[in-house]
Amino acid sequence: MRYQHVAIAGLATALPEAVVTTESIERMLARSYERLGLGQGFLEGLTGIRARRFWEEGVGPSDAATLAAREVLARSGVAPEQIGVLVSTSVCKDFLEPSVASLVHGNLGLSPTCWNFDVGNACLGFLSGMAMVANMIELGQIHAGLVVAGEGSRDVTRSTVQELMRPGIDFARLKDNLATLTLGSGASAMVLVRADDRPLPRLRGGTILAATEFNRLCVGTATKMTTDAARLLQEGVRLAERTWTTMCQELDVDPATVAEFALHQVGKANHDAVTGALRIPAERALRIYPELGNVGAAGVPLALEQSVAQQRVRHGDTVAMMGIGSGLNCAMMVVDW
Repeated sequence: MRYQHVAIAGLATALPEAVVTTESIERMLARSYERLGLGQGFLEGLTGIRARRFWEEGVGPSDAATLAAREVLARSGVAPEQIGVLVSTSVCKDFLEPSVASLVHGNLGLSPTCWNFDVGNACLGFLSGMAMVANMIELGQIHAGLVVAGEGSRDVTRSTVQELMRPGIDFARLKDNLATLTLGSGASAMVLVRADDRPLPRLRGGTILAATEFNRLCVGTATKMTTDAARLLQEGVRLAERTWTTMCQELDVDPATVAEFALHQVGKANHDAVTGALRIPAERALRIYPELGNVGAAGVPLALEQSVAQQRVRHGDTVAMMGIGSGLNCAMMVVDW
């Protein structure tokens, strides 16, 4: 994918106030840990995640996405009536139907002519939604579009902890469910517009590759997620290497010129493996997982927004947005900031 007429007019995120530490989760698992011969600090040491956040009870994915969407519309200066499409991309859903997008569309009071629909692609949903909106802008179908993701991990974490507290749990069952305990909550929103003469970040393009022969390595429902974490990491990194090489060739990217890498983050092992395989300098990839965990589809834009807020990204920089998602799929995009 290569774009010539797509710019980012705004990016915003929203985070819950409630912080849940890994230490508090491990205290609840103390009896299971003792039975399995594990010491306190095992999960935090393995994942590098100190905390994650939960929305208050009753806050749905559409509510979280709406918070970020209202903020990005205010920041971007794009009027709600100018939005031609709204794409919701979160893993989490309020309902099987209607779509999360329709709920956010209604909350924002967008125009009846504004298209709205969900795009699901595990943790790559946001990047996939960006591609959908960018394509529509490039084709001249719309002037501006809104991509949102609202993720909440309270219910799946609670049900998983309850399962792992059961007396009969063995180490194999614990291992299969550990990735669930990395999940966090948050929301992201981005406004993409047809580029004009304003000095806005330009979306240069991107690449998406699939390795769907590995589509059962991580399987999730509303209350449970089982993961072959070691195999998922191994095959995901291999796919990321192919995707990175392909994108650099297709978009004429010199890796040495990329100032910042906004990565989807699961935990320490994943982050270290990806940065090592792609030879990404440690100082060019902000780690957000220690305090936020794995924030699903909201993770990549959240990493980018925090990098911008910390002035790690400046006008003229080249930025890479990258993620590996269950399926397996890998998506990478380049923004000329």
